[in-house]
Amino acid sequence: MRKEAMQEPCKMGELTNGLLARLTPVHERCDSVSQAWKYVLPPALQAHCRVGSIKGGCLRIDVDTASYMYELQLCKAELLKELQRLCPGTGLRRVQIVMGKGR
Repeated sequence: MRKEAMQEPCKMGELTNGLLARLTPVHERCDSVSQAWKYVLPPALQAHCRVGSIKGGCLRIDVDTASYMYELQLCKAELLKELQRLCPGTGLRRVQIVMGKGR
């Protein structure tokens, strides 16, 4: 029979602080992209589009109707360039526009 590794007890607060410290850069990165997205997006589109996720250098934008999806498809290269300029540390490489749930 082998002995199980003994772990010393620790406080729950210490565990959560460590987890939050590791997640903070991800949160800051996503928050800065969300703010930049609102800045670069024309006001007429803001009510119909939102940042869905950021994963592996891909920014997913959820759109509520096909007409707004088409409009964003036409200008997504310019939007990506502007987001890369405003948020250079995020590593964005592409923008994916998908039909999302309505708000």
